[in-house]
Amino acid sequence: LQLGERLQARLRTLQKRYGAIGAIRGLGAMVAIELVRNGRADQPDADLTRALVQAAARHGLVILSCGTYGNVIRFLAPLTITEQLLDEGMDKLEAALAEVTAAASQAAA
Repeated sequence: LQLGERLQARLRTLQKRYGAIGAIRGLGAMVAIELVRNGRADQPDADLTRALVQAAARHGLVILSCGTYGNVIRFLAPLTITEQLLDEGMDKLEAALAEVTAAASQAAA
């Protein structure tokens, strides 16, 4: 698969598992996800996004947040990235996402 297709396919898998991932959008290798509350696009979750950026860094992955509401994560993988390295990055993202969504669920309870 092409880089962007592979990245989006992995993010769609995560989206099915985590309701916090709203829209996934991209053009080629430029891909972004929106983090939302309760799976609703009209409820951007900037707090979760900040927590995800920090958790990803603890896992050794640098990701960027952006967007008008501060709830978008941009993925800017090098065009020369290997499939193995991309998968490793996505594994780290998944671990960070599991961490922050579990913490958010506990805080809400």
